[in-house]
Amino acid sequence: MVYHEIRKVNGKRQNYLVFIKREGDKMVKKSKFIGIGNISKQEVEKLKKDFEIKVIGNTSSENMTKEQLLEIEKLKQLYNEKINSLSKEEFEKFEETFFTELTYNSNAIEGSSLSLEDTNLILNEGLVPKGKTLREINEAKNHKLAINFINNYKGDLDELFILKLHAAILKDISERFAGKYRETSVRIFKSDTNFPDASKVPQLVKNLVYWYKINKNKMHPFEMAILFSTKFVSIHPFIDGNGRTSRLIMNFLLKKKSYPWINIYIKQRTDYLKAVRQANDENYKPILEFCINTLKENLESFNILNSISE
Repeated sequence: MVYHEIRKVNGKRQNYLVFIKREGDKMVKKSKFIGIGNISKQEVEKLKKDFEIKVIGNTSSENMTKEQLLEIEKLKQLYNEKINSLSKEEFEKFEETFFTELTYNSNAIEGSSLSLEDTNLILNEGLVPKGKTLREINEAKNHKLAINFINNYKGDLDELFILKLHAAILKDISERFAGKYRETSVRIFKSDTNFPDASKVPQLVKNLVYWYKINKNKMHPFEMAILFSTKFVSIHPFIDGNGRTSRLIMNFLLKKKSYPWINIYIKQRTDYLKAVRQANDENYKPILEFCINTLKENLESFNILNSISE
């Protein structure tokens, strides 16, 4: 957050704006001189907002407003302040709860009948709920396996990372297709969406990774994560597991830049898929707005937005 600091220099009142944020393990402080003497509260607030947007880094975006960019940064800062205040035990409990909910929702979006309680039993209690298929049980275990892979991975996004992530998602489900690009055409039930020919998939993924590498330091990190995810799913590189893989890639890219993970709820499935279809037509504003609102709801559910207006 930006705050107004008053310094006395040679008996004169000097006004500064100060911005502090965490970058990795370090706290970075930036300040800006805004004038001598008294400055109205309204003018200070305007200058604070402009300064905060400026120091975010690369805030240019064709798809998000400055207000949205500022809101994302505030959400990020509140999240990191909260996480950093937790004890080791509290943080572990937070992760257990969040990743269980994330696994439940992501699999439910793809048709799993497991409830949140079922998912918790499988992931955290080592129990198997009655009446559920082996595939659904493995989907839950594999999603957690993929999350662990992301949390332990130290490198950047590349093609091998994507294939390993997908291999984790389909482990013990479709070993024949796990971590391998599709060799046949695919369709989504009750959808008129057309996906690229299988022969084009390897090059399309290579092109997408290259697009990421040349734009990752130019585009806002939040926008990059969402756009990469939607561009990836529009290719549909795999026979199965495309949606789950795309959402985990999105969260990997967010995590890499210290942004909160986004948990898209099953109750949002219709709105989410509609926004994804719009993104397929290169209209990215709806999916970005959807993800901002979802992130706010995620943080509200963990009481992290208590100071959003401060």
